[in-house]
Amino acid sequence: MIGLGDGPALAAEQGAGQALLRRAMGAQDRRTWSSLMRQSSVDAILAQLQDNNFLGAAILGPRGVGKTSLARCIESKLAATSHVVRLYGTEGEPAVPYGALAVQMARLSARQSESPAAIIEGLSELVRQDAKGRPVVIVLDELPGIDTSSMGVIMHLLLTGTAKLMVMARQPGDLPEDLAWMMKDRLLRENRIEPFSREEVRVLLSKALGGTVGESVVTALFHSSSGNPLVLHALVTEYLGGNVLKSRAGIWILDGTATLNTDSILSELVTARMARENAVVNTGVEKMSLLRRVPLSAALSGLGAETLSQLEERGLVQISPRDRQMVSLTEPYVGEMVRARMGASRKAALLREISAVLSFDLNKMNPQERVAYAGWVIDAGMDLEPELALAAAQAAINLFEPVLALACCARIPAGHPLAVQAAQKRSRAHFITANHSKSVAALEVIDVTVLDGLSPAAYGSWLADSVSSLLWVPGGYYRIAQLLAEAQLRLKRAEAARLDTTAARRALNLARFEYMVHKGEFQQLGEDLEIGSKDGRDREYRLNCASLLIMVFAATGRESEAVELGKSIEVEVEKFDLVLRMSPWRQHGMVLALMWSGQWRACETMLQRNIETYSRLSQYRGGDLELGLGMAYTFAGRGSQARELLLTAAAQLEVRDSCNSLGLVYSALALASAQIHDDATAAKYLRMAQGTGTGAMWVHRSTAELFQLMARRWMGDKAASEQLVSSAIYDSRFGRFTTASISLFAATLAATDEHYRLLEESSLKRQGGLASINVAVARAQRTGNAALVLEAAAQAQLLELDEVECRCAVLALDLAHAAGDSKTAREARTRLDRLQRVLPVFPVLPSVPSVKLTARELQIARLAAQGLGNRAIASRIGVSVRTVEGHLYQVFAKLDVSSRDELKLAVEP
Repeated sequence: MIGLGDGPALAAEQGAGQALLRRAMGAQDRRTWSSLMRQSSVDAILAQLQDNNFLGAAILGPRGVGKTSLARCIESKLAATSHVVRLYGTEGEPAVPYGALAVQMARLSARQSESPAAIIEGLSELVRQDAKGRPVVIVLDELPGIDTSSMGVIMHLLLTGTAKLMVMARQPGDLPEDLAWMMKDRLLRENRIEPFSREEVRVLLSKALGGTVGESVVTALFHSSSGNPLVLHALVTEYLGGNVLKSRAGIWILDGTATLNTDSILSELVTARMARENAVVNTGVEKMSLLRRVPLSAALSGLGAETLSQLEERGLVQISPRDRQMVSLTEPYVGEMVRARMGASRKAALLREISAVLSFDLNKMNPQERVAYAGWVIDAGMDLEPELALAAAQAAINLFEPVLALACCARIPAGHPLAVQAAQKRSRAHFITANHSKSVAALEVIDVTVLDGLSPAAYGSWLADSVSSLLWVPGGYYRIAQLLAEAQLRLKRAEAARLDTTAARRALNLARFEYMVHKGEFQQLGEDLEIGSKDGRDREYRLNCASLLIMVFAATGRESEAVELGKSIEVEVEKFDLVLRMSPWRQHGMVLALMWSGQWRACETMLQRNIETYSRLSQYRGGDLELGLGMAYTFAGRGSQARELLLTAAAQLEVRDSCNSLGLVYSALALASAQIHDDATAAKYLRMAQGTGTGAMWVHRSTAELFQLMARRWMGDKAASEQLVSSAIYDSRFGRFTTASISLFAATLAATDEHYRLLEESSLKRQGGLASINVAVARAQRTGNAALVLEAAAQAQLLELDEVECRCAVLALDLAHAAGDSKTAREARTRLDRLQRVLPVFPVLPSVPSVKLTARELQIARLAAQGLGNRAIASRIGVSVRTVEGHLYQVFAKLDVSSRDELKLAVEP
């Protein structure tokens, strides 16, 4: 397989990453990081300092948010025109008079130091002399402490108009009384600086790292830093130093799990933070770092009301008002570093101390509590009961923490009654990390005699996991067929022995359903799944069936029903706090149902919400989330917008190909490149797509094939349209009317009446706006009804499907010309004029009367009309300059034009 950053290029980029690490260590670089995203604040504060209506500006915000860095950026902009006096307060109660002005006091003469009035006048004169006629700005940092004598001098300078003030503090209460009064009277402008939002972190990382940043990187760093720029900078330095943050073809991704270094910048930040706290607070933070996230009642029992109150007052913990009033550390990185620095003996001692007052009852702990407790016990080197280990492993899988799940499973010895279930959890954990071969191996090690001794329900559970893991490895389908046949015989024997097989039958059904959905065998499956999706006896079984049914609906022409079903499942899952086995299929089905029905904007919104909601998932599925978004943009004809996302997805999937999606992402990249007429790049990704391995589910294989054929069609390959039609006929035979209709619509740029008949026939069996457009196109072409297809263009505009709208408008123009309908022709041309400003390249051009250009000639003619030279055209589409020259000769002759200006008039819509 060809990688995005293999070989010498990858080594060079890793070397560049190390160089970046060395640069990232300096204080100046940390200040630059903060200021990269604060330009609007810089401009606003500069304006306030220059406004005669104000005496200065106050910059307020929590510790580490970048107040000082912002002030340094402002200072650098003032340096050329202003005199800056930098003063510092103290953390504690100041005792030394004029302490903040100690350097200036040392320069006063004995006469100037005789009295407070003389000191004020002497210091004022000194400031004016140093300024040499320039405006003076006093920068006051490290509040709340400043002595009253220094404050008196500052007030004199401000009120006499000698200077303006820029002061930094965490909150208004930290300001001296005089400054608080000035801010209340709006003489001192308040500027609140908040931690960076997730999107701001993304932009900052892109600017600082000098490239596109993968979704997993943004998620991991945002949640660990809470948007604090100082911590964010330290974490990036850690990740670069640990070779976890890597660049592949200019795209930054995570490769592996970061281990925080206790001898690092981040460690120094935590040490400095905790050094200001008393022993009670430090112990409380240690306990909370181990408890991680617990209900308020548990935090009160484990820490004590007084300790918890101190932690809250110091801003070290946050209490969620919802979700059982959960308590956690405000800054996650503090907990991570404190845990990393604690030895096993200290963790064990704290565990024994909390266990004395807090009950760790397996049946009463929620998933987060089980994960926290298990992690704590394992870190402390203590024994974890097998029952709790198994429960914690399942909770860790649900929370997408596969490493902890594997650690919990390791605590269950071979031969234990729970060993089979532990193997199942181990298999699911390996699946999350996309290690599909280990996922299969974890279940295959179980001896046949052990399987024979399982109850029907336990065997059904093992079977379902085995089928799920085998779906993703080469040759898995054949082995699954054998497993299902053996399971069927086994359950018949169990029923003959009058054993309860209800749960086992449902597990077998789900295994068979998932197998058939993966293979794309929807027609014979739909009825069984619909029955299962209405089974009122078992909510989880019903919702799992319904989750698979979404994919079936999406592919068989029931896209609108698929979307509605997905929404209803989501409501029920949230209401009953369920984690469904088939939840990934629901996500896949929803993406495709929305995309295929033309609702790509809704698909975009859903995926962006998922990125925010399932933050842990993005570490292992970041590439999939970005692939989904990239596919939606590609399907909507937004090649330029899609390509950046798809490149990011490919970089991540080359490291962790979670759903065997590489063939699909390369195919989407080929189409996105072809859409912007970068044929050379499109050809490269077509070769890469064809070189990927097997094991992808049908919907990925089918969509990849569609994207490849569409890319080839864009590149002028006549055979691609014929293959799209063949694919559509094959899909129709198996009831996959959605994909059949899409393939036929893609093929009808140069289609026969029979193809349009097939397009109408398959599209009538679909739902949604795009299906209606397809029907209108087919009918308009066969009947010559220009008005009908112009209405379809308006519908495509509402869906923001620019390329589809363009096709409809071109067809309307051609049909109107043929019918002599000048009114409809004018409306179609007006629509095309607007689209020409939106689309970089038209997918099809209006017919030229009595002249038939080949697809390649049209492509080259349009590029030449856009002003590209012959060499640029050759480079763009991947042919020789001589080939371009030959085609242009034919074009000029056919169109009877002699210049490129005439060519532009001849080929433009």
